[in-house]
Amino acid sequence: MSREKIKVPGKVYEELVVLQKEIHFTQDHQDTIKKAEDRGYMNAANWIRQNERAYKIGFAWGFEPDGSEPQQGTLRDIPEREAPAPRRTISRPATMQPRSGGKKSSGSGNSGGIIAGIKNWLDKYF
Repeated sequence: MSREKIKVPGKVYEELVVLQKEIHFTQDHQDTIKKAEDRGYMNAANWIRQNERAYKIGFAWGFEPDGSEPQQGTLRDIPEREAPAPRRTISRPATMQPRSGGKKSSGSGNSGGIIAGIKNWLDKYF
């Protein structure tokens, strides 16, 4: 048997390469399957489960992607940032109206103070 690299599907190849960088000893295929599943490399985990002997040979001699799948970037590519969502704001009418006079007043109406407010109240009700 010549020392040829084991051909695997493109997605499996990407995941196996990353997995080999993260795990130093990957001859224990059950442990490797568990670690691949823990890291989210489901394609690699399923392929190792189905091809145990090929995985052990490929670990020693290497893997290469078969040409059947076009590769679309690497596993670690960061997607482009999306445009921010438009802000959803509620327009509210102004609740306070500006005062027409320059004086500050307390009490009712346009009175000139507390005493004037009391006088206005007394005049209104008595």
